[in-house]
Amino acid sequence: MLSCLSDKDLLLSDKEESAFRVLYNRYWELLYRKAYSRLGNRSDAEDITQEIFITVWRNRQSINPEPTLAPYLLTAVKYAIIKKVYREAKKGVTVALSISELEHTGITEEDILHYRELQGALSKEIATLPDRMQQIYRLNRMDHLQVAEIATRLNLSEQTVRNTLSIAVKRLREKLSDFSAASFFL
Repeated sequence: MLSCLSDKDLLLSDKEESAFRVLYNRYWELLYRKAYSRLGNRSDAEDITQEIFITVWRNRQSINPEPTLAPYLLTAVKYAIIKKVYREAKKGVTVALSISELEHTGITEEDILHYRELQGALSKEIATLPDRMQQIYRLNRMDHLQVAEIATRLNLSEQTVRNTLSIAVKRLREKLSDFSAASFFL
């Protein structure tokens, strides 16, 4: 029975759907409650929880959950909240979290500094990518354009855009591997 397996064994299980379901059932409520307590919005908390599980499952081969996956997931929630606040602020949307409210959410100054450090390192690494790769990455991750939109704008095939994004993300993950939860920002 899969529910008796460790988190690590579940991540590496060949029974993917069942293993995912066990991990999801094991941790979804913890992540949702943490996100909801920070954001105060059920929809945003659900979205963050879902995004984290999707990302973890896609990257399961490179995650080492010792002894459990909980610390990794909770760190991911923290950074997903910071990312959401940052993106909303960039759009000019007023976010319910002010700096004083952030202090009460459990997101510390150290977390914010760590996030800023990660953003700085990411910007430096993006600048080292080839020009076309930089352009495609920025259009997708910073301007939030879909693959089809980028392909049309740059007169490329969608597959070329997907391949370029995949290579860019892989390079950035390798370069930024020292930052915990960096993969959630790439």
